[in-house]
Amino acid sequence: MKVIDFYELSTDKVIEFLDFLKAQQTTDDPAWANMWDDNWQYKSNTLPYILTKTNKYKNSEGAFYLVYDDKKIVACGGVSKLATNAFIALAGTRTWIANEYRNQSIARNYLLPEHKAWAIKNNCKQVALTFNDYNKNIIAIWKRTRLGEKRTPREPRHMFYSNFNEIEFPVTIQYTSQLVIYEKLDPTWKFNWQLIKHNS
Repeated sequence: MKVIDFYELSTDKVIEFLDFLKAQQTTDDPAWANMWDDNWQYKSNTLPYILTKTNKYKNSEGAFYLVYDDKKIVACGGVSKLATNAFIALAGTRTWIANEYRNQSIARNYLLPEHKAWAIKNNCKQVALTFNDYNKNIIAIWKRTRLGEKRTPREPRHMFYSNFNEIEFPVTIQYTSQLVIYEKLDPTWKFNWQLIKHNS
């Protein structure tokens, strides 16, 4: 497996990535609405629009990575700074993994280590993952090993290698209620998550 920054792709490879997204269309996953639309050029919530018409994943604002198995795109995902606090990196955003690769720890071993490395390089103090109500059960994966699962121990490059923190209440990020888990990159730095607590 290899990981490549979206903005290092040739025009042909960008088209190949758009074809990958289109081919992944599903109605079974609520997250899909933000990944692709046949009219994505006019849909500001879609991933292709964000990648081609905004700076969210560019320069010191963020990064977006693709994972290749040889020459085949198998996953993608981004990292960007929290709009209200540039010391917090939101990792795992717009992550998508092809169905046949979802049992291979692609996010754990390839995408999230790149996101964490980006956060460290860009002087972030925390790196966080956010979850909507429909996928909040994923948080449990980070807390424990599932029955019968064999997983190699976390290394320093992995998310939550040195510490795991969970916010006990939902917060508002981009007008949406989110649950948050995070790793402190600077153990002395603190952020009051109550400032963005979601009020329902």
